[in-house]
Amino acid sequence: MKPEADTVAEFLLRRRDDALKNADKSQETIEEWLSTIDRLYSKITGDLLADATTRGLVQVAPPREKQIREEFLGTYRAPELVLDLGGEIVRFSPIARIVLGSKGRVDLVGEADTMALIVESDDRWNIVLSRVPRRVEPLSEKTLTEALRAVMRPR
Repeated sequence: MKPEADTVAEFLLRRRDDALKNADKSQETIEEWLSTIDRLYSKITGDLLADATTRGLVQVAPPREKQIREEFLGTYRAPELVLDLGGEIVRFSPIARIVLGSKGRVDLVGEADTMALIVESDDRWNIVLSRVPRRVEPLSEKTLTEALRAVMRPR
């Protein structure tokens, strides 16, 4: 427990100092989260979709940003990865850095459904392929294909 302030000015000064410390930590957490998102997008576009991109089956749209508001981090902007997959658009859309049970969440949003990707503390991404029964598997070309099949329109 913090000691009681002797005066209103001391109390307010202590609150301001605490807020500044928390703001610095929040900014650091946001920057770390944005770097994690960038690494995810690099893995998707540079590794998992490389063959499909080379064959002209995937086009990466210019990046766009979305605003996110988190209770403990405040408001910040994060990039969305937008892919054109043969005329159908899917997005990788950051949801939050502070998520129970993981170190962050990005949703894969298609025209038919949405699936969550969650990151572990060691920068390992998993896809939640099913909530009930719970089925979470590491992000790979196979699981990304399965997730795309689930979120895109049936043909």
